[in-house]
Amino acid sequence: MNYMWEALLRGYDLGIAEEDIRFVPSKTANPYREVFFDDMNAGLTAPGPVDVNAYYRYGAVFGPLLDEEMDGSPGMRDTLFDILAHYLTRLDLRQGLCRAEYYAKFLREDIWNGVFGKQNARRLPFFAGPQARLVLAALLRMYKVGASMKLFASLLRELYPNSIAYFDTEYGRELLLYIGQKETPELRGRLELLRDLFIPADYDVKLFWDMHFGLIGTDETMEIGQFMMF
Repeated sequence: MNYMWEALLRGYDLGIAEEDIRFVPSKTANPYREVFFDDMNAGLTAPGPVDVNAYYRYGAVFGPLLDEEMDGSPGMRDTLFDILAHYLTRLDLRQGLCRAEYYAKFLREDIWNGVFGKQNARRLPFFAGPQARLVLAALLRMYKVGASMKLFASLLRELYPNSIAYFDTEYGRELLLYIGQKETPELRGRLELLRDLFIPADYDVKLFWDMHFGLIGTDETMEIGQFMMF
């Protein structure tokens, strides 16, 4: 991790709010890096200050702010430095966005603002970082190609590698989902959000968490005490 914008993206992946990442001018200078961490290999791991080499790219911007005349107002200097650093970092990130990423950003804001239902706005925080990006990318694909159970099953497998989706091929309106993980409130919230976003309302969805239902003729699903009746 070398740049301030990488610290913001790392914070996004970890579910750290942008305002909880504070950029501060480093007291030591490193000509090869813009940001500093105690463990350079680990990088950002928790909310807190991020030391920045103010002269790495933006010396013309930060130079006057770090002039010795500002030594008498360290609190104001640090606050202005953080505001400017966040502004410049957002500019960096916007320059690297493609059209699909802009659409995904708008979709996320719509979900957060309750366009897809207030209950889904409450469920959205259960997804963070790479998982959230997978969900939004799949939602964009669905808008292009229409509702698709294969698309949903592919997304489910990406999110939960042990999951299996079973479709009722005779009537086409029943969906059995084996997740392969123990049920938790957060996991249930994620699955309910996915159900509302990707599965048509007239489908009958049944969830199976860490125990598969028995399938006659499939020995792996018929071990005593390791399957549930359905």
